Amino acid sequence: MLKSFSNYKKILIIGIGGGADIVGTIPTKLYFESYGVKCILGGLPWERYSIDPFPGPRPFSQIVNKTKINDSLCWASGKTKTKDGLFFSESKVSKVLKEKILLINIFNDSKKIAKDLEFFCERNKIDMIIGVDVGGDVIAQGKEKGLSSPLADSIMLSTLRRIEKRIPTKIGVLGYGSDGELEASELNESLSLISQKKGLIGMAGISVKANKLMKKIITKVETDASRIPTLAFDGMYGLTKIRRGRIQIDVHPFSQVTVYMKTSIIFKHVSSSARLIHNSSDIWESNSILLDKKFKTELDFEIKKHLISLEDTK
Repeated sequence: MLKSFSNYKKILIIGIGGGADIVGTIPTKLYFESYGVKCILGGLPWERYSIDPFPGPRPFSQIVNKTKINDSLCWASGKTKTKDGLFFSESKVSKVLKEKILLINIFNDSKKIAKDLEFFCERNKIDMIIGVDVGGDVIAQGKEKGLSSPLADSIMLSTLRRIEKRIPTKIGVLGYGSDGELEASELNESLSLISQKKGLIGMAGISVKANKLMKKIITKVETDASRIPTLAFDGMYGLTKIRRGRIQIDVHPFSQVTVYMKTSIIFKHVSSSARLIHNSSDIWESNSILLDKKFKTELDFEIKKHLISLEDTK
């Protein structure tokens, strides 16, 4: 095990980008479990618009068959869904793993989410949290032309930055560029900066067991970015298309590696979007701040798509 992780006994691993990022937590989960560490998985109730035509994450008030913990957290099972019948990626993963999965309400501000997560961790004796992003948007500096979905990552990075004052937190990136937003050169620049600031902890590839489990989950969960690491593990090398053929991704051996980094270094020196929204009051203010600073956001995209669809039905 990486030396920086050797003292932890129970960790929470959160897919911080929404939707199928929960699939990207599997390699980290099995990596730690192979050393006897207990793991709980978590994610956000926010599916891609092509899967869920409701713009933005689903509020807890729209979710049934959940077990509420507090204003920011609830347990999801294989039966957890929205009132209109949508099963989350987390629900599907829960059914495969036969484990409860934590859902996080990112309508709240990062200060509230952090407080509720700290309460949960203290009650459940969790001694570390790792936020896993598939693709690498969480380490975007903000100047990247292809960056289009920084909102969820920024809120969760802000949250984990607040928490680490009491509970250690780390960031993991799986599938280097596998979501099609950041170029390899842009990710390399950010990772180089993180390394210069002593923020790189280490890297771990997918195991045979993790690859097999991810493939099983992917038969139930629609995902592009989280499929790329399995293709890389199986030896694919070269270009493949995602997002229903709209985007080409370069698949290579590094695509199946999870890079672990220090939360504080990413927040302080890399993610301008997380710093911008750090003191916002809720997701709406965070979204407005990023739009005012000329960022594209996934919430803005989904709202516009939804308005167009409403116009088309008139």
